[in-house]
Amino acid sequence: MGVAQECHQSEDVHVFYSPRFFLVSLLVLAVGVSLSLSRDWGSAKPAKVKSSEAYWAETNLGPEALEDLLQDQTCSSSERYFLACANSVLTVANRYNLSVNADGKLVDLSQALSTDMSSEKNQLTPWKELFTAENRKASKISFLNLWNELEEKHIEVNQKSMMVGLGLNGFISVFRDPHTYLMPVSQFREVVSKADNRSTSLGITLGPWLGNFVVRKVTEGSAAKKAGIKKGDILLAINGKKTKGLLHARISELLKGEVGDWTTLVYMRDGEVKKSKLLRKEITVATVSTQIIEGIKPIGVISINKFAKGACEKVKESLTLVKKSHVRGLLLDLRDNPGGQMEEAACISGLFVGAEKKIFEVRYMEPEKTPEEYYGGEEQMFDLPMAVLINAGSASAAEIVAGALRDLNRAVLVGERTFGKGSFQEGEFWSQNKKIALFETKGFYYLPSGRSPQMRGLEPDVTVQFDNIATARESDQFMNPLRAPERKVRSLDTLLSSEDCLDLEDGESSEDVQLVKARQVLFCTGSVAGAGL
Repeated sequence: MGVAQECHQSEDVHVFYSPRFFLVSLLVLAVGVSLSLSRDWGSAKPAKVKSSEAYWAETNLGPEALEDLLQDQTCSSSERYFLACANSVLTVANRYNLSVNADGKLVDLSQALSTDMSSEKNQLTPWKELFTAENRKASKISFLNLWNELEEKHIEVNQKSMMVGLGLNGFISVFRDPHTYLMPVSQFREVVSKADNRSTSLGITLGPWLGNFVVRKVTEGSAAKKAGIKKGDILLAINGKKTKGLLHARISELLKGEVGDWTTLVYMRDGEVKKSKLLRKEITVATVSTQIIEGIKPIGVISINKFAKGACEKVKESLTLVKKSHVRGLLLDLRDNPGGQMEEAACISGLFVGAEKKIFEVRYMEPEKTPEEYYGGEEQMFDLPMAVLINAGSASAAEIVAGALRDLNRAVLVGERTFGKGSFQEGEFWSQNKKIALFETKGFYYLPSGRSPQMRGLEPDVTVQFDNIATARESDQFMNPLRAPERKVRSLDTLLSSEDCLDLEDGESSEDVQLVKARQVLFCTGSVAGAGL
């Protein structure tokens, strides 16, 4: 298999239509280099942190590819084209606090046709309604003219390549699928494929909440942790820019910066508005961390932040420590784990189920390609009671590990429904510009049960919500989310047969209600969590 890029199928996703964009812009170079990224690009030396704008500028990408997409006749030819063109322009306009009204004019965000930009789906729903109810009016909107106005009046020269790239990806997300995208080759080499665990992020993981964003997790040792930011804080502004209604991608962009930069966050906690000034530093984020919780039945907790290269070896080390501590069970914490390398996911799963168990299967969208099966490949190291903590931020490789351990009757899942990312992408050089890579969705991952987590995610066996805060998952975020075809799906065994679970007599109290509940579930009578193999 090429690269399983972790970074979304309707029936026509894999069909290339006739405008020049899909005959030229999405064609890739068949040079036999399918970007074996982990082999060829992953060996690059760490480089100085650069902005996305700088990486795009190095590509010298011009506006021609985007202008070719936004021709009036093309954009008005179908609902899908119309929404793709709208998303392309809106994605760029939003970077300048602008949007588009129903008359096809650039306006301030407050006057826009869609004022909720917290997701692609929310942003485009009013445009879909406009195309359906007032097709003649909608068809007269010139997205090409809107782009030209943005280019002439708002986009600076050094920003142009990035804005063209954003516009292209906005179009692809709707017309093709939300996980096919373009990226500068140098950015992949120097940032995405790096196997180290250094970070210059502020250290907060966010989730949507009523048009705002709530802090779901704070990284230990980060600037946010040192500034006193806490889980549950509601973000209101970043460096004076209000965050309500903005796309998650835009929030992420506003939070980026370089070592030495100061970032001011305004947030609300328990109804009180607070402000913190954060100094960005480079920190080392542990891929795997371990703790022992003492009590009437001591347990180990192994947290995996991402499935980076070497994660399996680190889990082996953690299991050795846990076993020496004579624990009675284990919690595997995969909350807010966005995924990573699938080889590591298979390896880690093997530590709990053995080398001969199938962990997942890859099925391609191209029917002539043979499905591929992946096994644990590792001897089982741990066979005591086990539960896996999951939430809406658990995606891709994290969903594979959690789903496989449950399908193989090895663990119960505690927390929230997961994100729903079960597709994979393979990268090749883009034919129009060799400094840019095109990552295309090629197929889906399937669990031992025959199910794919794509779009539907994994439902927990024991539900413990995060403070009742709604979360945006794959199915909620995108206008045309992918659906994975399924066949020969076997039913799952009932995992919990009794409510007779561990009573924490030691009076433990914790802000982490999911972890507390998972600890109780470990020792439920009749629970598969305690069955081992």
